[in-house]
Amino acid sequence: MTDEDIYAFNAVPPKAAAAAPTRPQRRLWPWLLGGLALIFLLAVAGGVAALMSLLDAGREGWHVTIDGEEWHGAGGPGLLALLGVAGGLFVALLTVVLVVPLTLLLVALGLALGLGGVVLALGLVVAVLLSPFWGLLLLLWLLLRKRPATVSA
Repeated sequence: MTDEDIYAFNAVPPKAAAAAPTRPQRRLWPWLLGGLALIFLLAVAGGVAALMSLLDAGREGWHVTIDGEEWHGAGGPGLLALLGVAGGLFVALLTVVLVVPLTLLLVALGLALGLGGVVLALGLVVAVLLSPFWGLLLLLWLLLRKRPATVSA
């Protein structure tokens, strides 16, 4: 008897596909962690560059042009104003990064718990309403089920 006899009525599986080694699946989480670390490093580098430019502007005075209108300032109070603006931007960024996702998570959790409570209450009401039929269903199941075969020793 040969392999062709075994597969007389079925298609013979291709030998190349059966012999080919499977590649291990690559994991996604190291790439995600690497991407997040890269974004974090870029944000830190950008923050350091912005702080350095603010400090340089504070030493040399600052110059802002908006729609062609120019504002100049000296080092002392201007530095505090620029650092105040930087602090305000940092607080706004922190709010967007932390507070907004946590609020959305709490809203989703509240909705899930609320809907879960409603589904549980409806299930309990249906179970209580259908409880008189449970005895009849149990009796029908006992009468109509297949009996297990007895084993003689």
